[in-house]
Amino acid sequence: MRRILILVVLLVCLAAAAQAAQGTPGTVPEPAQTPDIAPQASAPVAAMCGLLASRQTFTFTAEVNHEQVYPNGQTVELTNVVETAVSRPDKLYARITGDERDRVFVYDGKTVTVADLDRGVYAVIDAPATIDATLDMLTEKYGIVAPMADLLYADPCKEILANVRTGDCVGVHSAAGKACDHLFFSQKNADWQLWVEKGKSPLPRKLVINDKNLMGWPQYEATFAEWNLTPHLPAGLFSFKPGNDLRRIDFAPLIARQEAK
Repeated sequence: MRRILILVVLLVCLAAAAQAAQGTPGTVPEPAQTPDIAPQASAPVAAMCGLLASRQTFTFTAEVNHEQVYPNGQTVELTNVVETAVSRPDKLYARITGDERDRVFVYDGKTVTVADLDRGVYAVIDAPATIDATLDMLTEKYGIVAPMADLLYADPCKEILANVRTGDCVGVHSAAGKACDHLFFSQKNADWQLWVEKGKSPLPRKLVINDKNLMGWPQYEATFAEWNLTPHLPAGLFSFKPGNDLRRIDFAPLIARQEAK
């Protein structure tokens, strides 16, 4: 994966998972090489990417567990629930709740809004005209990256497999109650696993990433409990209207606050 951490642009912005994301799939481009991916692994990933790329709109809900390593070496696991809605090419919404509180991310085709609801603040910046360009801008300008963001691109496989060195299939195992092809991949800075549902709906059902750059190889795990490929999206979902209890601040300080947690 070329990018890292839940929707998660969404998880760093919204879940303060930047620490867990440092050094994981694709944060630093690797030299071009021919990956050694077994057909048993490449076929399910290609089917998954083809399905997601074919949909103009979709939603998913994921439970995300990620380990945070403290300076003394102790590891603590945090849990959040992420709800995401995509309307290509220029609309994106995410809501994250749980151990890292309550945050909202909205991209409306012109601006990105990040709201830290538990702290009563929000920030807005101008954004490019597509989801792809906006995710790239957030990565390049603000260092905001998220593993699940790879699934949101128009060409998911280009992002997911960008830095992969090896890949294979473990077997057919269960994830989120579905029979899945259980795949594993290796990169310079991370090892990761992906469970892709078998059958006519090759959806991602689980993602596990181990960050090899940090002590203890902390783990990030997302289980996709719900997918809807033909959603009826509420009017106004991609339009953020702050209430009187929210105070607008600059974007950079808001992101810095998330990373400092």
